[in-house]
Amino acid sequence: MYGILYYTFNKQVRICVPNTPNGNSIVKNTLLNKIHTCLGHAGFIKTLHRLMNNFYWPKMTRDMREYCKTCAVWQQAKNSTQKPYGLLHPLPILSKPFTHLTMDFLALPAIINHATKVYYCYVWTKLCRLTKYTIVLPLLDAYTANNLVNLFISYVYPHFGYPLNIVTDNDTLFYSTVWLGFCKLNSISQLFSTPDHPESDGQSEIANKAILTILRAKQF
Repeated sequence: MYGILYYTFNKQVRICVPNTPNGNSIVKNTLLNKIHTCLGHAGFIKTLHRLMNNFYWPKMTRDMREYCKTCAVWQQAKNSTQKPYGLLHPLPILSKPFTHLTMDFLALPAIINHATKVYYCYVWTKLCRLTKYTIVLPLLDAYTANNLVNLFISYVYPHFGYPLNIVTDNDTLFYSTVWLGFCKLNSISQLFSTPDHPESDGQSEIANKAILTILRAKQF
């Protein structure tokens, strides 16, 4: 004779649902479909809670999540919690190269310079917004605003001079007294990206992706 197997946890008794050897259960799939449909194609969490009130099988959370992803009715009928997307406000197109830069930092696995035996953990990306010409400089783990100023004077100024403005994110180093004083002394306008205008620093983010792609390719 066959009986019903129960699962008890915290004084809650639930019916165990069997699995076939290949992992697919007709009973399990029927329960997923019936409960999800009876709740008006509700979301994953609400459907899962109703299912867990009476039934149990291993990895049922994963199965319910996968089922909801494949339910075309739920995908089309569910309400969106995303705020309406606003229009993009790109920065104006420039007419002269190397007058407007964008900068960002990129964290990397520790890379050693075999000649100097020095480990670098970051790179500093500086990109001309008109020509897309990019300068990439390695940074030590404990870099400071003084390091940034010295590197800028050594590797950027000799080739392109001082820009009119620089677009950066809100990294604390760009708010430091040393960096702001350097910008003020050389008449460089410092522009910061904001959550309301994140696309202003998008070019340096794209450059960072390209750098990561090149570094990953070198591992193969």
